[in-house]
Amino acid sequence: MKTKAALIAVGVAVLLVAISPVANSQVAAPTSEKTFEGQLTKVDTTTKTISVKGTEDQQPREMSFAYDDATQVVGGDKTVQGLTGKTGSDLKITYKIDKGTNQATKIEMIDKDK
Repeated sequence: MKTKAALIAVGVAVLLVAISPVANSQVAAPTSEKTFEGQLTKVDTTTKTISVKGTEDQQPREMSFAYDDATQVVGGDKTVQGLTGKTGSDLKITYKIDKGTNQATKIEMIDKDK
């Protein structure tokens, strides 16, 4: 009887060790980046946010994105502050959701002539 109990205990221990990396990998999965395209509606340099109006799933939608010094800006003068006064400009925002906030990782000005 003691041998059966020992075998069961060893089996459970092996099973827990085998399952542990799988469970941890699901929890620590990296946040995937998403994109949103639309027209710039507002730049707020005080709160470091921009608002963009576009469509998602064929429905009109306005989204806000936080930005920081690590946010890459492509086009214009290559700064978020350079977007002020450019309301209506076409933008493509690459972002990730971080603690419930849409954090912009890249802001691209889209040239309509291309």
